[in-house]
Amino acid sequence: MLREKVTKLAKIMFTGLTMALCVTALNPAVTAKAEDMLQESEPNGNPATANQLPLNTWMKGEPSDSYDEDWYQFTIQNPGESHIEIRPDATVSNGSCQWYVELYDANRRELRSWRAHSWSDYQFGWTPGKYYICITPWNDKCTYNLRVNYTPSNQWEKERYYGEKNLNNANIISLNKQYTGNLYDSYDVDYYRIKLKGTNGISLKFLIDDTVANPGRWQIEFIEYKSRKSLDYYRVSTNETLTIPRCSGDLLIKISSWNDASLDLYHIQATSKLSATEITSLKGGTHSANLRWKKVSNATGYYIYRSTSENGYYKKVATVKGKTSYTDKKSLKNYGYYYYKIVAYRKSGSKTLKSAPTSVSYTYVY
Repeated sequence: MLREKVTKLAKIMFTGLTMALCVTALNPAVTAKAEDMLQESEPNGNPATANQLPLNTWMKGEPSDSYDEDWYQFTIQNPGESHIEIRPDATVSNGSCQWYVELYDANRRELRSWRAHSWSDYQFGWTPGKYYICITPWNDKCTYNLRVNYTPSNQWEKERYYGEKNLNNANIISLNKQYTGNLYDSYDVDYYRIKLKGTNGISLKFLIDDTVANPGRWQIEFIEYKSRKSLDYYRVSTNETLTIPRCSGDLLIKISSWNDASLDLYHIQATSKLSATEITSLKGGTHSANLRWKKVSNATGYYIYRSTSENGYYKKVATVKGKTSYTDKKSLKNYGYYYYKIVAYRKSGSKTLKSAPTSVSYTYVY
């Protein structure tokens, strides 16, 4: 009889404990179970004594006074997306508690700072390495929970201190793959490099993430890697597809904030297009016009278009294969200006891929 009472009492106590744990786990102030929570260890008032903070693990911090600084160190081993999260501990009933949060790289250069009661910071693709977090009470010594959320990925821009970024350490990206990035402050610039062979045309799709309600304006510049020649630039505040008709060798993409675009998340995806050619010579003669242009790698041939006015209708007057010159003698009248454009094309099965047209060139025919 006594054994049955003891057994029944044990079951009641176990059930009560299980319910208590479930209530704790569902408390919106803390999203981690008690057994997943680490406890801050003092002293940790400087980087030398910083507590190790494992990724994706909650840390419970208890400031000793309102001037206490708690330092943490975490390490990112591989590329990916990460963001810092801070919230009041479940024991905190003071809704006005706030903390000042600072993020530093291994060289003690500040990357991010903010003050909040409860906040999940912006997502970044921080470069693999060592980082420090400093937590300071803002208005009271309230207990907090801290976590660095991390997801491995090769599709994020490898973010680092803006003063270290340059064209030589640009992010290497591949064609036909989407990459994600953002500018962590107003001085930040993102560099991407596409490795290409020969002469190519490139189309870049720029998309603003759906989480961005009021986007700023970005400046996107295209630079030829070997020559460092600027090919073109655009300023965008909407989803756009940008085209570079002709690039020799690798292409660099430089993204910066033109107007309040810092922290706004964006996506880019580059595709290869048939490179545009360039008219190198156009000479008018008697009832004729002689054209020469640059060869385009992998082009099947070239379409020649002509008009009697710069902004008028351009009629295709010839298809040229196997050479980069053409003499136009079709219905040319005396004493007049004629305008020309050339489009490279490539046959692929039943499809025809066309390049962007050349700039307009004109000559006088007599």
